[in-house]
Amino acid sequence: MTSARRPALRFAVILLCAATSIASLRAAGDPLAEAITLFNAHRVPEARPLLAALVEREPDNAQALWYLGKADLVMQRREEAADLLQRAVKLAPKDPRILADYGTACLISASELGVSFKSIGYARQGRDALLLAVQLAPDEIAYREGLVAFYRKAPGIVGGSMAKAYAQADEIAKRDPVRGAVIKASIQAEEKKYDEARTTCEDALRSQPDSYLALYTLGRIASESGQDLARGEQALRRCLELTPAIQEPDYAGVYYRLGLIAEKNGHPETARAEYQTALKIEPTFQAATDALAKLDKQG
Repeated sequence: MTSARRPALRFAVILLCAATSIASLRAAGDPLAEAITLFNAHRVPEARPLLAALVEREPDNAQALWYLGKADLVMQRREEAADLLQRAVKLAPKDPRILADYGTACLISASELGVSFKSIGYARQGRDALLLAVQLAPDEIAYREGLVAFYRKAPGIVGGSMAKAYAQADEIAKRDPVRGAVIKASIQAEEKKYDEARTTCEDALRSQPDSYLALYTLGRIASESGQDLARGEQALRRCLELTPAIQEPDYAGVYYRLGLIAEKNGHPETARAEYQTALKIEPTFQAATDALAKLDKQG
């Protein structure tokens, strides 16, 4: 259940961003409100102890459990997050936000455990939670994107299916045509249908020429396939003139893709500079680190 660039984590960020619209708690001295404020400010290590203490005092506080689970998910404590979010789901079984985050935690845990009975269990629980979240909130695109990620990467034994991934992409397109097209293009590229994927992206760009995600996806397809490199580079350069949404790949991802294209064009020094720029923006970007190390080894 992984794809090009840390998709499981990216998927988690998408769902967490979609779910963090609850910051209406502003009462002075409210520990939950304080913890949520810290969490939303990306100060998760500071928020977590407050949430843990609150859960210790109030074990049936669904919202505190939810945010503690979200914090553990961000801090890569996958199984702990799944356990906490499962408790929250039992207390609030019809809350699609909690269900979606629980599904996220389960699917990430499944992807990291490899092939085992435990991972299969997590995968099925994650799928079912996301399906219920979509049923409860059919217009929330982030939840459907989670299902797409699951169907694309999960083995058939737990319900993986490209046909179901395409079906969810079509549902997303009904609500957001460009985003649905980009997701469809990503599925096509995964199946190595590169011509179709590029056409799908270009169709989306005709209706929304400055769609950051469509431009990035076109560049990503070029960097992976080695085809239509000039157009891929042009799309990525345009991305650098736009502002990505929080759930979209950042500029570090753009420079990394530009590095891959430079390599495929036979320009290793240009590629090196692009990877180095990516790492200046995001020093822990492992794919860029690996690509740079590979270039260094080649001399």
